[in-house]
Amino acid sequence: MLKAPSPAAIKLELLRELFPQALETAPDGSVRVNAAAIQQALDPANPGGIRVEEDGYELRWVGKREAYHSAFVPPQKILQPLPDDSQDWDNTGNLLIKGDNLDALRLLRHSYFGKVKLIYIDPPYNTQSDAFIYRDDFSARQSEVLSALGYSADNIDYIKNIYGARTHSGWLSFMYPRLLLAKDLLRDDGVIFISIDDNEQAQLKLLCDEVFGQENFVAQLVWEGANKNDARQVGTVHEYVLIYASNRDALPRDWGIKKEGADPVFAEVARLKAVHGEDHNAASEGLGNWFRAMKSTPSYMLRRFRYIDSHGAYKEDDPTAPGGRKFSLINPKTGKVIPLRRNRGWAFDQAEFDRLVADDRISFITDTSVMVRRYLHETDSLTPPSVYYQAARSASERLGKLLAENVFDFPKDETVLCKFIEMATDSADDNCIVVDFFAGSGTTAHAVWKQNISDGGKRKFVLVQIPEPIEPKKQKEAYAFVTETLAKPEATIFEITAERLRRAGAKLKADKPDLDTGFRVFELADDPDALILQKPLSEATQDDLATLQASIATPQPAQLPRILYNLLLAEGLALSTRIVPLREQALYRAADVLLILHEVDTEALGQALAQMKAEGTPIQHLCVYAPWVQDNNFLLGAKTLLETLGLSEDKLRLRG
Repeated sequence: MLKAPSPAAIKLELLRELFPQALETAPDGSVRVNAAAIQQALDPANPGGIRVEEDGYELRWVGKREAYHSAFVPPQKILQPLPDDSQDWDNTGNLLIKGDNLDALRLLRHSYFGKVKLIYIDPPYNTQSDAFIYRDDFSARQSEVLSALGYSADNIDYIKNIYGARTHSGWLSFMYPRLLLAKDLLRDDGVIFISIDDNEQAQLKLLCDEVFGQENFVAQLVWEGANKNDARQVGTVHEYVLIYASNRDALPRDWGIKKEGADPVFAEVARLKAVHGEDHNAASEGLGNWFRAMKSTPSYMLRRFRYIDSHGAYKEDDPTAPGGRKFSLINPKTGKVIPLRRNRGWAFDQAEFDRLVADDRISFITDTSVMVRRYLHETDSLTPPSVYYQAARSASERLGKLLAENVFDFPKDETVLCKFIEMATDSADDNCIVVDFFAGSGTTAHAVWKQNISDGGKRKFVLVQIPEPIEPKKQKEAYAFVTETLAKPEATIFEITAERLRRAGAKLKADKPDLDTGFRVFELADDPDALILQKPLSEATQDDLATLQASIATPQPAQLPRILYNLLLAEGLALSTRIVPLREQALYRAADVLLILHEVDTEALGQALAQMKAEGTPIQHLCVYAPWVQDNNFLLGAKTLLETLGLSEDKLRLRG
């Protein structure tokens, strides 16, 4: 069903197209690249001027080639929709996926390639306290791949041993394929934020330089929290957040975040203007009194904006600066020259000054002394700093009140993540997707919702969380919360993720009813047919083939939801796309794609297609689930229908 070419295959075809003389294909299918031929093609006059480096500066570890390969093996899982575990299934644009994130990323790549604006992840830090539960499967098939890549038997055994181990090589082999797939999800103007500590920061920086490119490094933030009381020589009170862009040149020139405490000031200004009307002096006096009462809040840092006029709250600034313009500035109201202080210059020319005066943006202290008004609503954002402080315990305390005490160790703080989302995304971008494939307690989803409330954005999220078992002895409170409070048969971190989303969403929606706090839940599952399909043909028996044919060719109602949503992936449609039944068990519409799961009368099909076209919502593709549609006459009729609607033959696609 999912047959998208791998990045390696795409690059090979591009190389073949650009340098056909440099590629030779052997009878066994292996490809030899002639570097000298590429040199000659790039600079025929001076091929020696183009150097092919064999040895250079790079990050290397045992198992790197296999880790790269593992990113792009065909997906071995399918998605099982779980509407009963979801919230507002039919209307939400948010997703929560239960399963290993490597499998999830392989699947998401089909629908979300180049569509994600922001990725935030908080991966395992590779410390002794980390429960490294992502033990990537190392199959016999992968051993065969390593042998083909030239690894010795000893090296293959070593690679098997480092999978899931707390070594730099094991951690890098774990992260490499996930970052490669993450890069494929990013839009051209997309960015990724990665939390990490000292254990793997150096390795992660080199790895990201390779995956995303050194030129796309944006910044390394310091996230300061609380001392963990395990210090010896130096007390470590911070972690890092690495930021990389898909293409830094495509990012906005400036990022900004709102000054903390500005919103309460705006609210108070609006209240005072409603009370005092045009009496700006009384309103300004009231604002000054309000600031004095707010000394313990972030708003107090903005107390210089204590004046009010028709434009809003403002502060008065000196309109001169060292190195400014030196000329005789005329007061347009009196015609007198306004004296300039020694060693200073004006911040504007005469024309700009006249415009500011006409717009009531200049305060005349006297006829010959002026100040310029700077308005809070025009200067309420600042360039994001490289250091953030947020006490680690505050996030734990808020999560404890929302769920229960001690249900999750060291959750990330949604207020800081709101800052990341604010700086890297645009509230006016209705297609903004935020992804977190190490969802943990669900902080990223919570932050997306809070930021949408703050600035009116319509961001959507995709979260992935592995069902990590909760140990009943080591994590008593979390185990009791899931098994007793939530009454779930299996105690896993995923249940905490989902419950945090339910409770946080309900709380936020109570204050903002139009907020999309729903989410669709999908679970990664084994394809019931894949076990047979993966068996080597030489080992398959006639009974195997007969069983396979019978199982996939016999329509089963229970399989219908699974097939429909996996067809969305095959068609490159978002998993939040609404599927509208046109004829139960047979015809379904998803965006501009018609999903055909069973033969129907071609005349009725043609009428339906024509009607949708007349209504201004034409179908652009027909997707036929081939295992259940085996009538060649129907397929020929569907092809003819496309022609009558002016669509080409390639708009009919067989899946399955």
